[in-house]
Amino acid sequence: MRPPGSIPALPATAASTSIRPDGGRVQELLAELMSTRKELTETSTELRKVTSERNALRIRLAQAENSVRELSSASRAEAQLRAEFVDAHAASSAALRARVSELEAALAAASRAPRADERLSLRQIRGIGPAFERALLGLGITTVSQIAALSADEIERIAPRIKARVDRILRDDWVGQAKRLLSE
Repeated sequence: MRPPGSIPALPATAASTSIRPDGGRVQELLAELMSTRKELTETSTELRKVTSERNALRIRLAQAENSVRELSSASRAEAQLRAEFVDAHAASSAALRARVSELEAALAAASRAPRADERLSLRQIRGIGPAFERALLGLGITTVSQIAALSADEIERIAPRIKARVDRILRDDWVGQAKRLLSE
């Protein structure tokens, strides 16, 4: 195949002889010219296809490069968010651990020190002796504050169970005595 735009070389015999208006030779040159033009057209078509393919590949490459830049940027942003999350999580975990320790210490201190009404014995209320105390403890009444919170209906309900008379509990004023003990 000849380079486009080049002129075909004449055979050596034609160059040495004088050019005659020979119809056969003209036909031959015309056929060669037509063949060369056809080759040129085909080559030009192939060149356009290759150029078009090259341009499409350049576009795809540019799109791929843009995607890589976007992914790289997203990856950096994700890494930064992860680092911020880890820092925030560590800080909140440390704060929560400190609060748990604080609450555990308060709970331990509270469990060591009895409440004011737990330090008071039911027998400090005039009229409650060892027998009534055992009976009240058997009913689940263990603190002076529980006695202070008894209503008249509750007194009527528990009196027969501890083998006491309602009027005696009211006369001795167990509820009033319990309230005074708690206020001291």
